[in-house]
Amino acid sequence: MGANAQTSVPLFTAGEVLTAANQNLSAGTGVPVFATTVTRDAAFGGTGEKVLAEGQLAYIEASNVVQYYDGAVWATVGPSTASGLNFITGASFTTVTSFSLPANTFTATYRNYKVIIQITAVTSDADFTIRLRASGSDNTNANYDTALTSVGNTGGTAAIGAALATSWNFGESDNSSVFYDATFDLIAPQTATSTFANGFYTFVDKAATGWLSRTGSFLFRSTTQFDSLSFISSVASSITGVYRVYGYSES
Repeated sequence: MGANAQTSVPLFTAGEVLTAANQNLSAGTGVPVFATTVTRDAAFGGTGEKVLAEGQLAYIEASNVVQYYDGAVWATVGPSTASGLNFITGASFTTVTSFSLPANTFTATYRNYKVIIQITAVTSDADFTIRLRASGSDNTNANYDTALTSVGNTGGTAAIGAALATSWNFGESDNSSVFYDATFDLIAPQTATSTFANGFYTFVDKAATGWLSRTGSFLFRSTTQFDSLSFISSVASSITGVYRVYGYSES
């Protein structure tokens, strides 16, 4: 048990002497700290202890979480090591030709990230690309590789590739489309190694006769550290939609 851990939550009676030891039991944190959920449960309802009631808080050392009692069960406030994905940032965008994630979206806190982009409207035919960013600037060096496989809803496959380009080829859409989504994992953007992305996206094709799904991988060959990225629509086509970014827990 740590220095703040306790094994009971005392309840004082009228006329009882309140000692320094009593007061210091929980004064250091303001929230009772327990080694495990077992010692937490044993700390309430016994002789001289508080009766467990709705609104009670507790910190559990074994899992590094803050919990609250809702009147029936304990629930986690956070942070929870049981969660694989942790929300970092998200926003909507309206009639823009590009958007960038906030600076320092990618940090040393997480090694890998999940990015989800949904476009709900475009103003004209558009090709979409992605560039990685560092310190507020897009990296436009010819170090981007794209390797994709495309499948249409009526059948047929095609290979799409672009080596040593100045951005990743990340799809297209049509001015009659309200349907484009991309989901991809970004691997180690803050580490001084090559940066990879793996994912897929779906969109209505430019002829508006069906839809296409593409899956594949993306590579930035240089060992640059990145803290953000930009999503860019070509030929001045405005896009509207939302994005969300999550970090993968390390344990």
